[in-house]
Formats: sequence, structure tokens, C-alpha cells
Amino acid sequence: MRRRRLLVRIGGGILALLIYAASWRAVGIDLGRLFEPQAARRAREILTAFLMPEFLIPERGTQRVEGFVRVPCPEGASAAPAAVGEGPRLWLPPCAAPGARLAIQGEGFRPNSELVLRWVFAPSPQLPLGGELLIGRARTGPDGRFAAEVEIRPLVVQEGGSRLQAEARWEGGWRISPALTRTLEGMLQTIFLALMATSFATLLAAPLSFLAARNIIARSPIGTAVYYGVRTAFNVVRSIEPLVVAAIFATWVGFGPFAGVLALTVATVVNLGKLFSEVIETIDPGPVEALTATGAHPLQVIRYAVIPQITLPFLAFLIYHWDINIRISTVVGFVGGGGIGYQLKLWIDQTDYHKAGTAVWAIVAVVSAMDYLSARLRESIR
Repeated sequence: MRRRRLLVRIGGGILALLIYAASWRAVGIDLGRLFEPQAARRAREILTAFLMPEFLIPERGTQRVEGFVRVPCPEGASAAPAAVGEGPRLWLPPCAAPGARLAIQGEGFRPNSELVLRWVFAPSPQLPLGGELLIGRARTGPDGRFAAEVEIRPLVVQEGGSRLQAEARWEGGWRISPALTRTLEGMLQTIFLALMATSFATLLAAPLSFLAARNIIARSPIGTAVYYGVRTAFNVVRSIEPLVVAAIFATWVGFGPFAGVLALTVATVVNLGKLFSEVIETIDPGPVEALTATGAHPLQVIRYAVIPQITLPFLAFLIYHWDINIRISTVVGFVGGGGIGYQLKLWIDQTDYHKAGTAVWAIVAVVSAMDYLSARLRESIR
């Protein structure tokens, strides 16, 4: 007997090794690829980007105004300064003589900013690709005005005139990044998406759970058939991943949070229905038998003997599943279900991992907060 058990164990061990060997080969595990220099470097870059989310960015800005100056002035033309641009404006003459020094003025620029003055050349035989020529710098005052002098260079004369450009650039303090703003909007949408899906699912799962509870419905051949039918439907739908359901609804009603709500509603109905029915099956049968013995109607038995026993467990499961749906909705967004998941997929597809890291950390924060909140709520209703 002992020898037989030993042989069985050895045979079982060999069979397990063969199964693991076949599994290793089937899924193509190659641990060496984890340590290839190029792959490791790329993974390190992505991980670093995820660990450095784009919450704040330095405030940068640019103002640019330019106007054409003809060289030389056509006969009889006026060289009186004229305004160029809307908002920020330049006052400069429309034409000038070769070698002249132009007095230019500007207004409407950002106060106390550095300005760069340059000639901008269009493509020509002398400059096939066009070009720029830096001619000076200036600084705006507290009122956003500046004054400067520029010289008409020989290259400007050869071109018959060029565009004079004034550009102000600045860097200020830190501000909330557009990625963080978009992340917060997506996260809020995800929370509401999960809330609506959980609410709709509860309205459907609560009555269906009574049809899936053996002690309530399976009291006759018809009731038994209904019980097994509803249980089978729950198991069939539960076997379908929410991602697949979300892809179907995204094709049906279009990409967006509505498709996510529908997908999560379907997935949540069957999960809550199964949990609710198991709660119903574990109630104390005493009150049910007592009311039944008095000749109470089945609906009265449910109202006065069943519902008081299941209300608190139902609420606990409801809160817990809202927490779960927030996590699932992030994944559902990858196939067009809306919310933060969809935005995260876009950033990953664009290899913008700093912005993707912003979304990931927001998901971590919200999921952690919801986990804590749901746990406290479940404790408070027990």
C-alpha cells in the first residue's frame, strides 16, 4: 500500500512537471527578454515617466506680431508709422530707405517681458528656404509698451523688404496641467458611470434574486424550472468578460460613457443577482414559516419576513459593488466605454507616459479612497 502511494505521488509529480513544461512552452515564456539592454532601457523610461506624473507645468506664453517693411520706399509713398496687429500691436513705417534706422514702438504685450526683434525672410533666389535674422532685443514696461530702433540691413534691401517680427516669450509660475484637468474630469465621469451602472443593476438584480433563491421560488415544478433557468442565465452572462460586453455596446450605441454604463450594468446585474439570492437563501426560515402558517400571501411573506432580514446585507453588497465597478470601469474604458480608462488608453497609444502616469496615480488615489469609504459604510450599516 505504501509503495503504491509512493508510485502515485511520483506519477502525479511527473504529470505536474509535464503540464508545467507544456504550459511554459505554450505561452512562450522567455525570461531573457526581460534583461535585454534595449528592452530594459525602454521599460525604465516608461516606468520613470509613470513615476513622474504631469500634475503641474510651468506657465509659458508667446506673443508674436509682424509687419512688412518695403525697401526702398516707392516714389511718393509715406513713411509715417502705422499700427500692425490686433491685441499686441507694432507701430512701424510701411517702408524705409536702405541703411536707415527705424524707430518702432509696441503696445499690448505682456508687462515686463523680454522681446526678440528679427527680420523674417520669405524664400527667394538668395535664400531658397527663407530664414530669420536677429536684430535686437527689448523689454516691455509695466504697461506692456516698448520702444526700440532697428537698422535696415543689406539683406533686407536685396529682398526688396521683409517682415519685421517682435516676439515676447515668458515663463511664469506653476499652474495645473491640462493633463491633470482632463484626468479629474475623466475620473469624475468614471465615478458617476459606476454609480449609474450600480443603480440600474440593483433595480434589476433585486427582483431577479428572488427568482434565483431556492427557498423562495423552488416550491413547485414551475418554480423549480424558473429557479434553474434564472441561475443558468446568471452563470452564462457572468462567464462573459465585461470588456467583451463593453465592446459590443460601444459598437451598438457608440463610444462613450453610455456604452460603459450599459456594459457595467449587465455585468453587475448577474453578480449582484447571485450574491443577493445567496443572502436570501441564508435567512432565518422561522418568520417565513410563521407567516405562511397564518395563511399570509407570498408577497406578504416576502414583505414582512424576508425583506427585513436582507436589507442590510443588500446595502453592504451594493456599496461594495460600486467600489468594484469604479475599478472595472477603468478597464472598460480601454474598449470605448468612456471615463478615465479611455483617456488613459489614448495617452498610452500616443506614448505620452507622463500624462498616462497622471491618470494612473489618480486612479490609485480614487480607488484607495473608495475602498476606505466603502469599508466604513459597510461597517456603519451592520
